[in-house]
Amino acid sequence: MGSITRFTNCRVLRNGKLELEDLWVRNGKVIDPQPLFFGEKLRETERVDCKGGIISPGFIDVQINGAYGYDFSSDTGNIEQSLQRVAKHLLAHGVTAFCPTVVTSSRETYHDLVPRMKPAAGGVHGAAIVGIHLEGP
Repeated sequence: MGSITRFTNCRVLRNGKLELEDLWVRNGKVIDPQPLFFGEKLRETERVDCKGGIISPGFIDVQINGAYGYDFSSDTGNIEQSLQRVAKHLLAHGVTAFCPTVVTSSRETYHDLVPRMKPAAGGVHGAAIVGIHLEGP
């Protein structure tokens, strides 16, 4: 059976409009609840009240060189601050996770930046950092 979560009191985008409805998720995938009820005779194992909030998928940017005035390959002195600020701004555009990119650079640049570009959990503070995209020789 697995976990079945019912998100209630949610606003979901349907045909260009936000509609108030429930959203069902089974083992991490959005499902149609009708076969669950009528075919399997099952109900949710967990219920989450969204309290009228919007529920939507997030984008994952797998290659971003920088943004909002920050360049991950050249802002080497403040890379941690650059990553945090870009992560915060990306949320406003629906990006919930990203891989910062280092363009083709010297070995020294890679050795300096890569250990400081650490994975980070996402949340209200910003998008998650889920890896690094390295370009180079």
